[in-house]
Amino acid sequence: MKEVLDREIRRILHCKRHIIAAVAVPLLSLIFMATIFGDGKIEELPAGVADYSNTPVSRQIIQAADASPITSISPKHIFSNQAQAKQAMQNMEIFGYIVIPQNFAEDLYSGAVPTVTYYNHYALLAVGGEIQSAFVKALGSISASLVAESGNMGGTTPAQVESVTLPTNALFASTYNSTLNYGTFLSYPFFFIFFQIFILTFTVYIIGTDMNREWLSSGHSSILKALAGKLAPYTAIFLLEGILANTVFLYMGEIPPGTGFLALNANSALFTITTVAMGTAIISLVPRTCIAISIASMAGALGATASGVTFPVENMYPAFEALCSILPVRHFIEAYQDILYNNAGFRYSWGNYAAMLLICMICTTATPLLKRGILKGYGKPLPYMWGTALVMLGGTVGYGILYGLMYHPNIVTEVPVAVIDKSETPLSREYIRRLNATQGIHICALCPDIPQASELMRQKKAKGIIILPDNFSPLVVQGKESFFAVYETTTSFLYYLTIQKAAASTMQEFNNTLREGNVKALPLPQQLSIATAPTFTTNGVAAYNHNGGYGSYLLPIAIIVILFQTMLMCAGILGGTRTLSPWRYTPPLAGAYFLLSLFLAGAVPYIFGLPTLADKVELFLFILLFILASGAFAGTVSMLFKDTEEVMLYVPVFSVALIFLSGTSFPMVKIPHIWQIVHYIIPTSPAITGYLKLNSMGGTLQNVVPEITILSLQLCIWGAIFTLYARKIVNLPKQK
Repeated sequence: MKEVLDREIRRILHCKRHIIAAVAVPLLSLIFMATIFGDGKIEELPAGVADYSNTPVSRQIIQAADASPITSISPKHIFSNQAQAKQAMQNMEIFGYIVIPQNFAEDLYSGAVPTVTYYNHYALLAVGGEIQSAFVKALGSISASLVAESGNMGGTTPAQVESVTLPTNALFASTYNSTLNYGTFLSYPFFFIFFQIFILTFTVYIIGTDMNREWLSSGHSSILKALAGKLAPYTAIFLLEGILANTVFLYMGEIPPGTGFLALNANSALFTITTVAMGTAIISLVPRTCIAISIASMAGALGATASGVTFPVENMYPAFEALCSILPVRHFIEAYQDILYNNAGFRYSWGNYAAMLLICMICTTATPLLKRGILKGYGKPLPYMWGTALVMLGGTVGYGILYGLMYHPNIVTEVPVAVIDKSETPLSREYIRRLNATQGIHICALCPDIPQASELMRQKKAKGIIILPDNFSPLVVQGKESFFAVYETTTSFLYYLTIQKAAASTMQEFNNTLREGNVKALPLPQQLSIATAPTFTTNGVAAYNHNGGYGSYLLPIAIIVILFQTMLMCAGILGGTRTLSPWRYTPPLAGAYFLLSLFLAGAVPYIFGLPTLADKVELFLFILLFILASGAFAGTVSMLFKDTEEVMLYVPVFSVALIFLSGTSFPMVKIPHIWQIVHYIIPTSPAITGYLKLNSMGGTLQNVVPEITILSLQLCIWGAIFTLYARKIVNLPKQK
């Protein structure tokens, strides 16, 4: 092994690009994930109001919505009609708006019950959910104030008013991430998702580019010794980078460290070693570097889905749930969540550690095939056109169909929740029955106390706890506001969102049935004052994604990223030959990708039932501009690579980063300025927002003028750089 190690160190000293990549790419990923979400709070989102009434009471609604920490309503976003508000939302100037109908005040005080409608931008899932919550609270506060105003005039006490407006009220709390900080939720797991992609592709690359008998001989013909000596320096670097990441996120970031630092380091070390073993198995099973590295990048990129941080794995089809369990990142994420979220010991996570060890051992059994491949000369590179075709067709068509199928369930249903019913009355049992009847929640257990319910959460049998106190029913009967607690996991954003929505909607429905009885329980004068109180109803509309589906939100974004990323890979493969002029491959590549976009951006949304509201001519004119800008960018970047596989070390790692940079998962206005600059450099950012405006939101080219302007500037700038340097790149020496 010492001879192999000495040989690898000499290779590192001779070619520093590999060791620089092993250090620089993970560190850049760490910096990106530690800073991209700023303070992590989704606040001050621009919203609007279409005020047909323009009366003091409508201005109260505007003030209440503006007073929310989530929303901000500027004077320019107070519109005289709904068409203007809709146009502003299609332009993404605002992320939601309230429509106050004409004659609102007159109807309100004449005994009629007008309806106030609010629209939230659910093509952007996280933003839409926050806007919806802010609007519901703002309109609820105005409704309560109207009842209170009328009740006070009739001698009704504040407590009696509360018993009518909110007979029951929920106190929402979340595990681990009490402030619902977006950075706390995503930064840590997504760094290791990036890390997995890089480790897989780097391991395949570093082995695949050195598959020769001389390397095997340095290990005395033992493939295990040869692999151990070759991979030891890089594995040591990866282990240190894992420790650094744990230190940065837990002690320098806002992620609470708890008591799990040593356990987290052990977990990340096992994850790293297992991922290196999986990369070794891929090149052993497929001893053709260009094919193996494509498989490794695809497997690594699936980590964002397989982790279950965004869309729960349990809600996928069984075949894809099984597929996710093959990837080490799935077990790493579950183990880290046990350590931090549930403060759970080894006995709760041993299955995940055992799974990673098992994956590691199974992968090791494939190494004899690597030796056989070396002896038979399989390590010789395939013609570069094979790799290009594999990425171009397999990457676009394969990724598009695979992601569509994995997210096809679209929404999360039947989330298991434990209930602690300390009241044990017909009223509390009725609430539990209604809650269990919702699509979002399944009551998995009735627990006598919090320790037993918490144990179910540690065992992953429950994702939340609902506590009905012993005074739940007596307070309702006495005409007083009755509180109950909803405790939700934040291991997955959709678990939290689903539990909260189901509990809130059930509470609202339940309160409607209780309200009439509470009014009748009041003395007659108070009954009259409450009964004559002005009131209005509300109606919420999830614009552009009516059921709040995760697939409907993510797949349109992924389509643009797939087109851009695979084009960049193909350009890197072709540029790495150092024998082709970039002028020979860049224009045909752009033309081929425009044809592929007809399937990916045109047909895939129909296949998976996504919104398809765009005029097709306008849509593909916009996509053509995106393809041209991406071609200029890809052609320029391709000149940096010195062999046909090197591009795979860099491009797949940052696939998810492109989504974050687009501002569709976290508001662009909250992203630090340095990353906002990067947002305007890469063609995916304007292309994603433009594609959403056109196809998901039914806009026209007029709505995407800012995106067209940015893409045109990018085409000009990257095209000029490409033109200046393309003629210098042919026949330069390749990296040895």
